[in-house]
Amino acid sequence: MPFVNEYVSYEDAEKYDLDNLWNKYNYSMLKMPEALNHFEVHQHAWCVDEEQGYWLFNCGHLINEDSRSGYPEPSNKEAFILHVNGQNIEFILTSHGLEDNDVYPIHFYYELVSMAPTCLPNLSRDSLLTILKEALNIFKYDGIRDLEENAKTLVEFDF
Repeated sequence: MPFVNEYVSYEDAEKYDLDNLWNKYNYSMLKMPEALNHFEVHQHAWCVDEEQGYWLFNCGHLINEDSRSGYPEPSNKEAFILHVNGQNIEFILTSHGLEDNDVYPIHFYYELVSMAPTCLPNLSRDSLLTILKEALNIFKYDGIRDLEENAKTLVEFDF
């Protein structure tokens, strides 16, 4: 079964400690679980391949401590957690807009800033990046929270 965008069950959110993953990376002053009240559906969302037991969770934008204003601000870096073979891999990505077209009015690419760990005992870096690309091609812009925009989105990769 390929990756699909879904809302996370409350049991899985607790099992994988998604509140704390979000809080660790997301720059927002609003922390989980309270932040869920600001979404139309008050559950976490992820991109999951249930057959393989893989999932991708967007933890949101990181904070930029070295902003021009001198105050912490959201950065252009996003944290994603890819769960593979029982282990979380942290990916820090940036996205950059590309020229849109009639078919895809939203066109951008993801660039890899960092990943940790860079491999697993049975999976190489390239294999992990392939899994990440598969998941991001389904997640696109905002996963299940914005399927309408996702349908108009073309994603490319610079890794």
